[in-house]
Amino acid sequence: MARETSHGDGGLEIRTGLRHFAPGAKVWIAPLRWDGGSPSVPVAGRHRGNSRRYSAMVVPRRFLENLRVRAVYSPALLRALGGGPLWTEEHAESYVRYWGTPRLETQVEVEGTDYTRWAPPVTDPPPMELQFEGTTHHPAHFNANRARYSPLP
Repeated sequence: MARETSHGDGGLEIRTGLRHFAPGAKVWIAPLRWDGGSPSVPVAGRHRGNSRRYSAMVVPRRFLENLRVRAVYSPALLRALGGGPLWTEEHAESYVRYWGTPRLETQVEVEGTDYTRWAPPVTDPPPMELQFEGTTHHPAHFNANRARYSPLP
């Protein structure tokens, strides 16, 4: 779990950990049962209020840090993770590599209109120029959740 998490309008409210997990808590990611592009993942870990039992819930992926692949041997933890088939080592490594790179959702302003379009995610911090559909875009605004690009420098 991340030690500090951003919440609220524009990510301006900083909290330590999450309501259910303490900052720096070790959690295990359960195999995904839906599209891997989702911003949230199912996890299991020891709850902040009761450190004896494992608690399973879905948390935003941006609150996870220091991802590593480790084997699970505890029967109680396996039950908390859903008890079904677990990750293969290669599959888990590919997700760790992808999720280990900080990414921001990206919006691109359409030139000559007030509309925006979604673009592929960019790294955090965002690049100073973005090539999208043959046009160069420049950062207009970004915060903890999203980067917005404009065709104007």
